[in-house]
Amino acid sequence: MSVRRPGLRAAYLLTAATAATMTAVSAVGVFATDWLYRDNALVTATFRGQDMVTLVVAVPLLLVGLLWEMWGSPRGRVLWLGMLFYSMYGYLFYAVAAAFNQFFLLYVASFGLPLYALLFSVPRLDLTGLGGSMSGRAARVVAIIYTSTVAIGLGLLWVGISLSYLITDDVPPPIVDSGHPTGVVFAIDLVFLVPPMLLAALWLARRRALGWLLAGILSVGGSVYTLTLASASVEVARQKVGVGSELPIWAGLTMLGTVTVALLFAGIRRTGVAT
Repeated sequence: MSVRRPGLRAAYLLTAATAATMTAVSAVGVFATDWLYRDNALVTATFRGQDMVTLVVAVPLLLVGLLWEMWGSPRGRVLWLGMLFYSMYGYLFYAVAAAFNQFFLLYVASFGLPLYALLFSVPRLDLTGLGGSMSGRAARVVAIIYTSTVAIGLGLLWVGISLSYLITDDVPPPIVDSGHPTGVVFAIDLVFLVPPMLLAALWLARRRALGWLLAGILSVGGSVYTLTLASASVEVARQKVGVGSELPIWAGLTMLGTVTVALLFAGIRRTGVAT
């Protein structure tokens, strides 16, 4: 097989390295949980549930997206970029929130490698052309619903919880339960997830090409990540360190995200996409 776009070879190599580090850390997280994690029981169970999905779903999807992209597929490009976003977003949390352990440098690599793959690839991609190749009324409506639901829901949740501290002077329960000194997940979501989701919804509503592309990337990465959270909820309940009450939310968002991906992919045309 030949690489169709030599200018992207660095991004392709970084993607392969990302898949390798993700495989290593998720496999050990699943099969040697007690050896690796030093977090409390709730967080450890959460990490193990996420590691399961990363190992059996996320890594294969990243590699499929990479191969598909190298063959010049527009759908492959969206899948590839979406899974790079998933890797960057997901492992940022491991890098800054997991109790320091033997895999700290691998967590940093699993966050940094996809970040630089995105930085190296984006200037070399015809993103406007790719977004312009996406269409479909149902896809646009469902994508707006998905991206706006995630953005508004998480935004209101994390901002509301944070503002409650000003009134009650009590540290929010999610932070206490996690054992973290501050709202790590709040900060990550409010910077890396809520704004791009809002932009995707707004740009889609205005029929901008980049809105289609951003929605595709975020729905790919987002639906896989909420699947990891659903798995984490199941693992938390299985280990009896929590009730896993968030499972219906994560399962519902995973299904909505998956439908969004399917509709967006069905509406991608090859015309107008640079190969």
